[in-house]
Amino acid sequence: MKHRQKVFDVILIGSGPGGVIAGARLAKENRRVLLLKEEKYKPSFQRDGYRFIPFSNLSENLVRPSLLKKISFPADPGKDFKKEDKPVPTVSYQVILPEVRIDLYRERSLLQREWKREFRGERTQIETFCTELDRIRQILKKIKTGTSVSSFFPLDFRPFVRRWFAFDFLPRKRADQWLSLLSPEFRKFIQLRMIAQGNLHSDFFPLSLMAHLLGDGEEEETGESVDPEKVTQCLLETFLQSGGRIEEIEDVERAEVKWREGFSLSLKGSEKVFRSRSLVLNAPLHRFVTLFGRKGKALSKVGEKIRPRYVLVPFFLGIDERVIPVGMKDLLVSLFDLPKPFEGGNLLFLKLSRKGDETQAPEGKRALTVGSLMPVGKLEKESGPDLQIGVMKHLSHLFPFLENHIDFIDRSWAEDQMECWSYPHFFYEADTDFEWRRGIIPIRISRNLYGSGREHFPYLGLEGEILSGLLAGEEIARRFRS
Repeated sequence: MKHRQKVFDVILIGSGPGGVIAGARLAKENRRVLLLKEEKYKPSFQRDGYRFIPFSNLSENLVRPSLLKKISFPADPGKDFKKEDKPVPTVSYQVILPEVRIDLYRERSLLQREWKREFRGERTQIETFCTELDRIRQILKKIKTGTSVSSFFPLDFRPFVRRWFAFDFLPRKRADQWLSLLSPEFRKFIQLRMIAQGNLHSDFFPLSLMAHLLGDGEEEETGESVDPEKVTQCLLETFLQSGGRIEEIEDVERAEVKWREGFSLSLKGSEKVFRSRSLVLNAPLHRFVTLFGRKGKALSKVGEKIRPRYVLVPFFLGIDERVIPVGMKDLLVSLFDLPKPFEGGNLLFLKLSRKGDETQAPEGKRALTVGSLMPVGKLEKESGPDLQIGVMKHLSHLFPFLENHIDFIDRSWAEDQMECWSYPHFFYEADTDFEWRRGIIPIRISRNLYGSGREHFPYLGLEGEILSGLLAGEEIARRFRS
């Protein structure tokens, strides 16, 4: 067995962007880094000339340019993630409720006009709420321009004393305390916006977090549309060029923790054993709770702070361009029945391929990706047909005569992929209050064990995952130097 053991400085389990960012950083510092990639997991789906990329929230399509620059390594010219040459849309996405349809304009005046039109009976209360969000945004802006602020803004890891004397405290009020004075429709509208831009389901978001996420069009930079699969592929190429190694495996069967020797990983269906000083869990943490056996107490304790509540199940539809209603945008959040729970097809996240983009769909066709929530405890394949009935009922409401313009409906990708430990599409709930600028759980879970997925900053969506990777890489590099 010994001659089959391979020793590395760092092993990454999973190929999410956060861990790959950390791995590329460490490989550039001449560390021996191995990425274990699940061979079964596929990031996209192609059929009959259509190409679909499943997504877990709308933030995967809107990422700040400055954050993308942080993961472009100077030694790799041409690997900068640039947006394609196309006009920047004036509408980020749409939110549809039973009696309300809102275009999320980037320009503040247009967005306010939408609010006043759809919620005209509570204009004064909404303006008061918006004024408070504006006040908090000014505080955040002041913090951002401060000389001692973290380079990973909005995250804040300054010592308590420095934060105290900086006099930049944000209000600790929760958003529900303000929203309780507004109508159920407006409250649901705000809640859907928060859920759509992150991976956290909550009725008690901090008001300062809401101010940060809902600052449409007010920031100096607006998010640019990115292709998540292409970004991940670029990162993997950078990782390999930096000296990292990738091994496709069936599964990690067991992890042993040895105080002096670090971690020892045994693989399913293989006699290979990989050892490393540090280990990065680069996939949903709840997938690894049993990996360490009785020595996994630290991971179990972390898991108590945040747990998956829903899984986002993707349906892929090839449809005719003619079925799309006038004015419907490429990104959409729709709730069919206001008082009902989100599962069962009642809440849908939709992404339409761009009109005329033949890399996504044949001429005159559009690729429609539809995400529907399912409680994590109901992932049996037998639930698929029932969920599809609810999804199609909702879609028929949005797209009149849809049944006459469908090329196919495919849910096979979801049935195959949701069992993979690399599958990242979960919506979480936190069991305790948390300081959102410091994260729900720490990057360093225990001695030499790190996480780089979405559980750290789920409310920041894809940006949170990128930030977790940057922080993990920095933390591990610092510990190697010490």
